[in-house]
Amino acid sequence: MGRNKALKLLSLFLALALWLAVGGEERTETTLNISLELANLPQNLMVTNEIPATLQVRVTGPRGFIRTLSQSRLTYSLDLAGVKAGRQSFPLAADSFNFPRGVQVTRVQPNPISLTLTPTTTRSLPVQPVFMGHPPEGYEVKSVKTRPEKIEVRGPVSELEGLKFFPTVPLDINGLTSPITLATSPNFKELHLTLVQQGPILADVDIGPKTLQRTFKDVPVIPQPISATLSPSKVSVTLQGPWPRVKNLEIQDLPATVDTEDLSPGRHRLKVQVQIPPGLIMEKISPTTVQARIKK
Repeated sequence: MGRNKALKLLSLFLALALWLAVGGEERTETTLNISLELANLPQNLMVTNEIPATLQVRVTGPRGFIRTLSQSRLTYSLDLAGVKAGRQSFPLAADSFNFPRGVQVTRVQPNPISLTLTPTTTRSLPVQPVFMGHPPEGYEVKSVKTRPEKIEVRGPVSELEGLKFFPTVPLDINGLTSPITLATSPNFKELHLTLVQQGPILADVDIGPKTLQRTFKDVPVIPQPISATLSPSKVSVTLQGPWPRVKNLEIQDLPATVDTEDLSPGRHRLKVQVQIPPGLIMEKISPTTVQARIKK
């Protein structure tokens, strides 16, 4: 019994000593930056206005306590359980913060905290690739396919109901001449939208040469193997194929001939043959035949 009384007296003495130490310690004032967190937000609502990342809380108290608070990572959790849609205000009182006894709150900014709570929904819509830049001359985007082709997004009903697709962040294809796979993401701009399932979007971009059609005039026709006088002696050749190959062709790359083997002296109507490089398509030879005169 006597021992318990002694312990009680010791506890009282220590509490009194602590009170005297705190009460006698020099007081100071500072502003604490306290991180703001939103807790228990209903799943069918979303905050659509700008909210501060931190609260500025002005406090005064014993120097030791204030120093400890200044060096701590402080967080204030705003409980949103049961809130309804619309503009809501949440005033912060001095006792909203769990500070040690002797620390007083003199100002909180911003106060109250104002939130715009908007009903949300989810929608699944196609992804629409957006390009930045262009392939060089003679090349083009032949096709593009995204993986996935559609994404599911959550956001305010008012923002989602009018959308038909989700554009991507611009894909830089400047100077590209061959197929490529690029990683991108949806470009929600100023909309308050979030992906239901996080993950990259891959765009398979098929880039290749354009198809070029070109006509070569005055292509000389050579009789083989017997010499002959041809009329006309030149033809026009129209072909098509990949832009770089057709663009760089010269007349000498298109040998045109007529077959004079085993022909007797006199006049003959012969079909013109043009040898074109592999991968190109012959569109037209004009004229298709020429008259050959073989001397005796």
